Amino acid sequence: SEKKMDSCQRGWRLLYILTTYYRCSEVLKPYLLKYLQDVCASPGVHFQGIANACEQNLRKTFQYGGRIEYPNSMELKAMLAGRSSKRQLFLLPGGIERHLKIKTCSVALDAIEELCYEMGLHNQEAMDEYAIFVVTNRGENICLRLD
Repeated sequence: SEKKMDSCQRGWRLLYILTTYYRCSEVLKPYLLKYLQDVCASPGVHFQGIANACEQNLRKTFQYGGRIEYPNSMELKAMLAGRSSKRQLFLLPGGIERHLKIKTCSVALDAIEELCYEMGLHNQEAMDEYAIFVVTNRGENICLRLD
């Protein structure tokens, strides 16, 4: 029924949010990953896309730790509505502006790698030369990645 589908959709969105912020236990991890992989691999099953996103979030959360900053009300409303990414402006040397699609679980390294690939830099040594700085309203620069 429609109510059941809406309830399932809300449950998947909640799992999406939880996998962005929290690691599950090491005991639960293999079972949760297997479940998410099974949903992704089953043809004709609903929610394959969000199951895949939950799996990616969970892997990133285990690799980098969960997000520290909780979503503001606007981001939370967007996630509950099924929108999990935004276009973020990056200012490159020479005054070049570039927008990248930033997901809920994106880390600075993801943006650096994408920008480097676009510049034709494909080896890790070249990527290690770059960092991201945040320009605040007060004009301060905050480095997000140091090697």
